Amino acid sequence: MTDARTRLESPRRRNRNTAARAVGVVSMATVASVLAGCGVTDTLDEFTLGYAVDVPVTTYNANTIDGAYSAAPSVFGRVLTGLSYIGPDGSPIMDRDFGTISPVPGEADSYEINLNESAVFSDGNAVTCDDLVFAWAAGSGRFTAPDPDSGEPRQLFDTATDWGYADIDRIDCEPGTKRAQLQFREGRSFTDWESLFSATTVMPSHVAGREANVPDVVAAVNEGDIDALSRLADFWNTGWTLTPGDLDLDLFPSSGPYKIDSFTDEGGLLLVKNDSWWGDPPRTPRIVVWPGMDTRDIVARGEAQVIDVGAGSVAGLDLAGYTEHQVESLNTEQLVFNNTGVFDDVEARRAFTACVPRLRVADDVVSDYFADDSPRRGVASSRTTQPGSSGYSFIAGPAQENYLQPDIEAASRFTESADMRVRIGYLGSDKRREETVSFIARACKDAGIVVQNVSSRDFDPRRALANDDVDIVLGGIGGVQGPGGLASEGTNLVTLHSRNGLNIGAFSNGRIDGLVAELAVISNADARLERFAEAEAILWNEVPTVPLFVQPRLTAHSGASWGSFPIIPVLVRGGTWTSGSGIDSEKR
Repeated sequence: MTDARTRLESPRRRNRNTAARAVGVVSMATVASVLAGCGVTDTLDEFTLGYAVDVPVTTYNANTIDGAYSAAPSVFGRVLTGLSYIGPDGSPIMDRDFGTISPVPGEADSYEINLNESAVFSDGNAVTCDDLVFAWAAGSGRFTAPDPDSGEPRQLFDTATDWGYADIDRIDCEPGTKRAQLQFREGRSFTDWESLFSATTVMPSHVAGREANVPDVVAAVNEGDIDALSRLADFWNTGWTLTPGDLDLDLFPSSGPYKIDSFTDEGGLLLVKNDSWWGDPPRTPRIVVWPGMDTRDIVARGEAQVIDVGAGSVAGLDLAGYTEHQVESLNTEQLVFNNTGVFDDVEARRAFTACVPRLRVADDVVSDYFADDSPRRGVASSRTTQPGSSGYSFIAGPAQENYLQPDIEAASRFTESADMRVRIGYLGSDKRREETVSFIARACKDAGIVVQNVSSRDFDPRRALANDDVDIVLGGIGGVQGPGGLASEGTNLVTLHSRNGLNIGAFSNGRIDGLVAELAVISNADARLERFAEAEAILWNEVPTVPLFVQPRLTAHSGASWGSFPIIPVLVRGGTWTSGSGIDSEKR
């Protein structure tokens, strides 16, 4: 860290480092040994693991926009398996229990997919290439119909992202079989092809076909049957909604070692062993997930043996008897502007950004959750690449020295042409985000800007911005409120593509769209760095978002005995884990 940077640091620096503060991404083996010894025995005399995560589960379908903002991507990784799953460093790990994908020798832009012959959903229906075709159709963004109000084309599937799937030209599949051939559009071989059809992305097409009355999903996709596809999309968008109460379990078959058993306010989301699972059996019979509920209360009642929340987010959380780990996530906390409201004017965005005390927030709100020598400690000046990562300084460029301290003169221009009130929202309650907003409010007050905290327990980032209930969302990449972030910088940048479902601020820039398209197929490291640097320069000029700091996560486990049921968790999305099933590393 430079001397200039040191001089800018806040005089109020807290130093509460403890032996329990482990920094860095925790490996699968490390977490396995850490968690050995946690568990409870319920009234059925069956071992149960309680797992508390800080965002709700609202749907079984993690691929919708609502699903992406829920805990579904974290919770269902070993319920709905795929060709890969997210490893501890945020990169995909191939899962041969599900199947394999590999380039076809001598055929450009072509990949062969072979599904495990034993792969079957928990309801007895085989996992087939039909499921891959359905996943691609939903993620491709190519199927549209006229909007009933505007008449403009709108996408049928409410997909969170088309990253990679938009580049697929077709999937050759004989319905009901285990083999498929994926063909990218000419010259559009997706660089991150190993991440396609990963865990939680392959939904049971036979359920959608049955509920939408479409007996041949593959034919509907290949023929572009908009009527049939509209019915399929209606179910894909909302048919897998999850709310506590009586569930029709026929809608939620599993392709992993766990399946849903029940979901209630009193008993949480209960996952049990899937007897139809063809791989190594899960070592923990039952997992109760407490998603987005009162973590402090769940812990006080002794119903959570594993906790995964934002570091510093839960006020009064008593973790006596737990071992804590502070984890540097792969997500970046930021302010996401509503580009259709008061901040549709770039000058308003620049002026407000000028009063945000980015350095003070990073120093006083989160610095204690990082080791003193961590490269990710401090302010983050890139939306795609984290401090300490290869190429960060080049990508962030001059922005490393921009907007660090409030510039009240520049910020005062905001009040000349805009409402003096700015509403910042997030999923509450969250002590760390409350403190962040408080710092911003105090700094911006000097420029005559009134910052209001409009957080709520039922906060929905997407709808809050669409309904003009907030001006800014405080959260991770794309405004995600809980666990998030992957190793691929492209997945971060694509959230600001004009067509992306997680672009909730409605930002639109033609060159950013072009750079996303280029980065999807460029593998040369230097060329990628140049594109990301160009993108960051544009984004700091247009400021659709304001990066603040790398998100710290808190994971904790109790010291109770697990007996003979060890669990092997897999950390995903920078801090949270999905329960593994003793996956043999030799298979990878």
